Amino acid sequence: MHLVVIALLWLLASPVFLVNGIRRALKRRRFWAMAYRPGIPCRSCFATISLLGMWECRCGFTYRGHLLRECPVCHSVPSMVRCYTCGTTEKLPEP
Repeated sequence: MHLVVIALLWLLASPVFLVNGIRRALKRRRFWAMAYRPGIPCRSCFATISLLGMWECRCGFTYRGHLLRECPVCHSVPSMVRCYTCGTTEKLPEP
């Protein structure tokens, strides 16, 4: 009897877990697609914002490379980037 209840609960919860997994995978797909680009277009002035260069993390660590690289000191990833042409900021997808 106990095994039947567990199987029934698993069958009822499976669609919810499937939908959450698909949603999480789509969200991560956006992040990984941007992580392999050298630049993104600015939404205000349509100039290309370079994601490659010298970057300083909020903890103070400076590194050369892609902006969406994880900081080896504090393990954070930036959430926005500034367009140096017009000065606006663009929100980046979360990992």
